[in-house]
Amino acid sequence: MTARPFEREARTAPWSLRLALLPIPLLIVAVVMHRYEQIDTTPFFVVVAIAWAIALIALVLGAIAMRQIWIDGVLGFGRALAGSLLAALVLVMPGLVIEEMIRLPRLADISTDTSDPPAFGPTVGMAHPLPDAADNAEQAKAYPDILPRHYPVSPPRVFDAVMTLVGSRGWKVGTANAPDAENADASVDAVAKTLVLALPADVAIRILADDDGSLVDMRSASRIGSHDLGDNARRIRSFFEDLDAALQGVAEPAEGDETELPPLPPVSPRAR
Repeated sequence: MTARPFEREARTAPWSLRLALLPIPLLIVAVVMHRYEQIDTTPFFVVVAIAWAIALIALVLGAIAMRQIWIDGVLGFGRALAGSLLAALVLVMPGLVIEEMIRLPRLADISTDTSDPPAFGPTVGMAHPLPDAADNAEQAKAYPDILPRHYPVSPPRVFDAVMTLVGSRGWKVGTANAPDAENADASVDAVAKTLVLALPADVAIRILADDDGSLVDMRSASRIGSHDLGDNARRIRSFFEDLDAALQGVAEPAEGDETELPPLPPVSPRAR
């Protein structure tokens, strides 16, 4: 019986796979705990940074193993490849963050009305000073579609639709001032969270009555960081798309009249 020669394996190959398996469950647990407010934002970011660092080390070890396999013909290609792919998957998110930071302007407070933004509640407003002229110019250049919306329906109908959408999104309402006989205008402020990392953002919605309906402004400002990566503009854009859909074909009948009225004309952005 002939003896089989011992076949070496690249030393960093198994370590690449072992380390690459750690960040994914670490990130999942951290995101879930942060979303349900079991950990604060600072330790959450520390955990995320550790997970990304581990993934980067796993990727480097995988590359070292690949080089050794290519040069010396040792074993371990499968582990090195699996570790590298898993690590690269984890590192997609920081890569996208860097790309957005380069592509988009450094803004964290977006409003449909930059000259007179909707006001946040008294406790929140202190944390969000008004953007300056330079920021407003950057917003107009990067997000020209973020404009007020006009709807040919009364403020109470718009307010009800706004509150329904706020509730369906799971936003936490701070104050909600409904229109009444003394004041036809309305306002809502709430706290939203980003989809993936559940980072908080303050939202203010203002409904102003005019002669032929209601003018709606919206403001969204991130609580953390000076660059929102486009999140606030996406939030405003998505909210108005749903509000447009909710108010299409809806008009208030006269008091006591329950008949269905004809659809409204298409709504469109209207600047002040």
